[in-house]
Parts: sequence; structure tokens; C-alpha cells
Amino acid sequence: MGRGLLRLGHGRASPGFVRARDDPSTFADVYVEYHEQVLRFFARRTLDPETAFDLMAETFAELFAHIDGFRGETEEQGRAWMWTVARHQLYRWRERGIVERRSLERLGMPIASLGQVEYERIEDLADLQRVRPQLEQALDQLGSEQRQALQLRVLEHREYDDIAQQCGASEQVVRARVSRGLRQLAKSLAETAPAESEELLT
Repeated sequence: MGRGLLRLGHGRASPGFVRARDDPSTFADVYVEYHEQVLRFFARRTLDPETAFDLMAETFAELFAHIDGFRGETEEQGRAWMWTVARHQLYRWRERGIVERRSLERLGMPIASLGQVEYERIEDLADLQRVRPQLEQALDQLGSEQRQALQLRVLEHREYDDIAQQCGASEQVVRARVSRGLRQLAKSLAETAPAESEELLT
């Protein structure tokens, strides 16, 4: 799924996983209907817009790649399948710290960098102010270098080159600190946050 799909409008018929199984050309309707819910789900758990977008894109790529194997008969069953795939993508990212993109190749869509407007839009979807107290508490549990990098990146929205200069490290090292810190932070928030259903978090 390309970044430009963030700007797709609702111009087609209502979505349907069953209909997309029978006619894969209608899968774009499923994406248009649900991508913001899935994007918000990932943004609130990874705290990083680019990672959230990649995970969202990979989720829909997986759904599309296996739509012919969907055995449900209702839209509710389709949504349940979608959240199962999304949770699996999140688990894989937390454990490995990477986003698998092999399925994206099947769609023939390029993965470009997020523009500033899209980046800010994902941050708005995440509504991170809602979890700021838990976020600050979780940051205190990290090592000093990771904590500093995450404070500058997540709370102050600084660019990586600016963070690297302030930390006296290379941009590559800073990106690694942020990546490791985000995974630890996401796990910590998942363990300490009140239990909520996926529907409430979307």
C-alpha cells in the first residue's frame, strides 16, 4: 500500500470482506473504510508515525494477499480477521523490531517517506496526550541514552539529524536507540495500561 492511499476518499460502494473475496478488485473499499482505524491502533501502540504506517500497510497487504482464504460470511467476521492480522503484525514488530514488507511487493506499490502533513495527521490520530502520564512514567524505566533520544523524538518531535547533533552520536546510532526504546516503551505501556478492547482503541 503506498503512502498516497492515506488520501483516498469514500467514492465507492460500502466495504465488504465477503465481496472482496468474491471480487478482489473491490478490496480498495475495505482499505478506505478501515485503514484509519488500523492506523490509529498502531500509532497508539508504537508511538511512531512511520512504524504505524508501515504496520498498517503490511496488515492490509496480508489481508489482500490472503483474501481468497477468508472463510467468514459476515462483515463482523471480516473485522475480527483484520484485527487478528493487525495484532500479529504488532507482536512481530515488538519481538523483532522490524516490519516485514514481503507482502507489499505483491501489490506493486512503492513505500515512500511520510510527508510532514501525513506525519502530523497520524500523530493526531494517535492522540498521544491521552497516554502522556503513562508515557512519561514508562520513559523513566529506560536507560539514559534511550530516554533522551525518545524524549526528543516522541515528546518534542525533533528530527533525527537534530537529535544526533544534540546527543553527540551518529544518526544511525540515534535511530537504533529510538527503535529499541520504542519497542520497550510499547511493551511497558501494554503491560501498565488498563485493559481495553480493540474496538475502543480504534
